[in-house]
Amino acid sequence: MERLGPLALAVMGLLAERPRHPYDVATTMRGRCMDRHIRLSMGTLYHTFAQLSRLGWVRPLGAARQGNRPEHTLYALTPDGRSQLQDRLRELIAVPTPEYSAFEAGLAFLYHLPRQEAAALLRRRAEALEAEHRRWQDLHDHHRRGGLTRLSLIEVELAQDQRRFQAEWARRIADEIESGRLEWAVGWSGGGPGPGLGVASPEMEAKR
Repeated sequence: MERLGPLALAVMGLLAERPRHPYDVATTMRGRCMDRHIRLSMGTLYHTFAQLSRLGWVRPLGAARQGNRPEHTLYALTPDGRSQLQDRLRELIAVPTPEYSAFEAGLAFLYHLPRQEAAALLRRRAEALEAEHRRWQDLHDHHRRGGLTRLSLIEVELAQDQRRFQAEWARRIADEIESGRLEWAVGWSGGGPGPGLGVASPEMEAKR
């Protein structure tokens, strides 16, 4: 069964509001800041429309023209497409899935850096996140004043909370590194078993 990727989800979600052509979808995504969370290129977007059309989840309605622009094909969501969209939304909202983070991968080997450098890098990250938070807040406020509802920007709100939390976390860990509260040692401490020696993962526990 086909699974809706982020761009296909955006296309179908916007078509669920009203029929649109690909250029309108791209413009709306940018206007609502969706392109900051969902990778957007016109080539991939047209390919996504073609794929969804083959699956029978969207259908062309005909050509439309806006001003002096070339004609664009309007598409509408089909009943089967709406059902697929809602099923995928239910899954994405309710079921946590692994999200591989480059930052977390770096943290796993933080101990390879000198203690003071590691703390300084975490503080630099916190400063960058705080600056990013301010830029996004200005953009968010601009769109709210322009008439976009809070619900239209709810994913931006989540991203802002994550930036703020990660900045605070990075500063706290930097403090612990500099004070010595965070040990600068690698491996397992205490008498507990190491990896593979009797500690089951949550996935394995669920299967018991």
